[in-house]
Amino acid sequence: MEAALKGDSLALRLDHGEDILRSIGRSIEAERSTMSIVAGLGMISEFELGYFDEGDYIKAYFEEAHELLSMQGSVSSEGDPRIHIHVTVADKSHKAYGGHLLQGKAWMSNEIFMTRIDGLRSVREVDPGKRVGILRL
Repeated sequence: MEAALKGDSLALRLDHGEDILRSIGRSIEAERSTMSIVAGLGMISEFELGYFDEGDYIKAYFEEAHELLSMQGSVSSEGDPRIHIHVTVADKSHKAYGGHLLQGKAWMSNEIFMTRIDGLRSVREVDPGKRVGILRL
């Protein structure tokens, strides 16, 4: 992973085989009580997508490489970091899939950009009725 920080903007370049979520997590280890907005693109392999359904994820795993058309989400770093990323991917036949990124590795390279929003309380707490971590502002 290569990283460049300028002001409130962080750019990451992930190399082939690097774990996407772990790399994002490592890049914000020093951050506390900060919200970051995440965007990215590239290619992805060995990934799992989730569709949230009444407290559980319906999961789909993909071994082969796909185009990473869009990555967007947020990182809450107050307390334990909470990485909440959604992606849209496409296979060789241009069929698109999307959902919550549960795991995945960079294929060839990924470009990920994060913008920090200082001063915004950014903790996620489990809402028992919804059975999901909800952003508390």
